[in-house]
Amino acid sequence: MSVAGWRLAHVKRSLRVRAAVVGLLEELPFICPVVVAVGSTVMIVIKLCKDLPQ
Repeated sequence: MSVAGWRLAHVKRSLRVRAAVVGLLEELPFICPVVVAVGSTVMIVIKLCKDLPQ
């Protein structure tokens, strides 16, 4: 397989993975807001911990 063939195979695989993730998120719509909320909370806690005087 040529270099272009390898690149195309890689793109096809990544598109399949992306399609699977999007399909999962469409089936479970509450996961995305939960992930965003948890990520934001973790970032706020890290920021507050860094700002505390030692």
